[in-house]
Amino acid sequence: MGRYLSIIILLSLILMPYVGGIGTHTGSITSDVDFIVSNVVDFERGPTVNLVTNNSATIFWRTDTLTDATINYGVNTSILESASNSTLDTDHLITLNGLEMDTKYYYKVSSGGDESETYYFYTAPADGEEFRLVIAGDNRPDSTVHPVQPEVFSEIADLIIAENPHMVILLGDFVYQITSSDAANLAAWKLFTDITDRMGHYAPVIGVIGNHDTGVSSGVYLTKYFLDAFINTGEHTTYFSFDYAGIHFTALDTEEEDLEGRITGTQLDWFTQDLNENEGKMKFVLAHRPLYSTTHIGSSLDVNPEEQAALIALLEEKNVTLFAAGHDHSYSRLTVNGVVHLISGGLGAPSYSSSWGDDIFHYVMTTVSENSVNFTVINSDGYLHDQYILPYDGPIEIVDRIIANTSSKPIGTVPVILFSEVPTTKYYSWDGVANTTEITGLPGPEGAHTLDVYAENEDGVWSSARFVFTTIVPDTGGSTTQTPPPDGGLDIMLVVGITGIVAVIVVVGIIFKTKKR
Repeated sequence: MGRYLSIIILLSLILMPYVGGIGTHTGSITSDVDFIVSNVVDFERGPTVNLVTNNSATIFWRTDTLTDATINYGVNTSILESASNSTLDTDHLITLNGLEMDTKYYYKVSSGGDESETYYFYTAPADGEEFRLVIAGDNRPDSTVHPVQPEVFSEIADLIIAENPHMVILLGDFVYQITSSDAANLAAWKLFTDITDRMGHYAPVIGVIGNHDTGVSSGVYLTKYFLDAFINTGEHTTYFSFDYAGIHFTALDTEEEDLEGRITGTQLDWFTQDLNENEGKMKFVLAHRPLYSTTHIGSSLDVNPEEQAALIALLEEKNVTLFAAGHDHSYSRLTVNGVVHLISGGLGAPSYSSSWGDDIFHYVMTTVSENSVNFTVINSDGYLHDQYILPYDGPIEIVDRIIANTSSKPIGTVPVILFSEVPTTKYYSWDGVANTTEITGLPGPEGAHTLDVYAENEDGVWSSARFVFTTIVPDTGGSTTQTPPPDGGLDIMLVVGITGIVAVIVVVGIIFKTKKR
């Protein structure tokens, strides 16, 4: 009986604070119950604006519990219009239709009585009208800080928001690695989307999948985390296309399983058809791995040289304006036969230096209209680093690849000389000798040699460039590079051979004598 009495007394002491007027509790029962059961909603992601056209936009956000969804929006901060969905869910997607073209809209979302801050976005302008596009890539951390995102990525995100872009394109490598641990992967991607959603409050963020985003290096292949991080086209695809303000965008997947660094098969057929169906439009192609790498030479879209050449020819044949890629952690702009090849891999991944790229943290602010494209490269301090404007007005640009200027290569190595547009006439001259129309390999003898290149454009304007390469004669390991034995001496191999024969004779003799006994 004493044991039961003790239990009753203990339960009474526990329950006393919840009985009105008893004990030291001074609050009401109602207020405590409200606090315990109130549905405080946590916005796990968003809100972000996506799939923007000149008369519509889709707003996305994610809550930690099942809730309804409402958007209040308008052309000023009074945000008098609303759209809602009463279906309880955690992922909320509401499309706003009937919007005005090229207009700034304010919006905020609410779920379960909890409300977001007020943000804004711009609807697309009419086809051919000017819009602001940010291009950047490769924010992923390195192994020493994984999964924490680089601080410079967060800083550049603030600079991008201040640009008031209509759209942001990210060119892959968003996390360090994908593993077999779902919890670790989700945590790493959340650190990424916490930053991209800040930009996504104000502009659609389009993502291109990178080699670090699939898990191949860890022995797995998973694209679901990438597909969850972006709402690229409304469909779960790793390559896709869309139109915006009269510009046709095509995003490629350079990381297909077992086809890394290649655009081939079904994807190539789709890409070819996509370009064929959009003749006459300005076309921007997006990918993670570049066609003309600055540092990842041999592990970009040059893995298969024949496929690389075919893809380059396709871009030029279909009058593609821009091929934008990341993968190399640097900035590079190379124009070849009218196609601008842009590498922007400076969002925070460890930077690479090379003869052809600038190892700076940066983004590319691009102003696009029907007849003009202005590429402005901004470094992480907010200062102008480079600028390039289309249509380009100037002589043909001449650059080298494969062999960097002033570098050394074996005799006969052929430099790759690229022209910003197809010359009407071109000449090559080694060491000031007679011009030739075809380039040949590094000449002998060993040492420095100059290559002069001349190109004439359609207006009859000539441009030239001089490169200095050093020819080296590789050590083949032949007898011509070895010191011969002195006269009258024995060849070491001959000595070894004679010794071996004598040893065999001795062994045979011993065996014969043993048997005879």
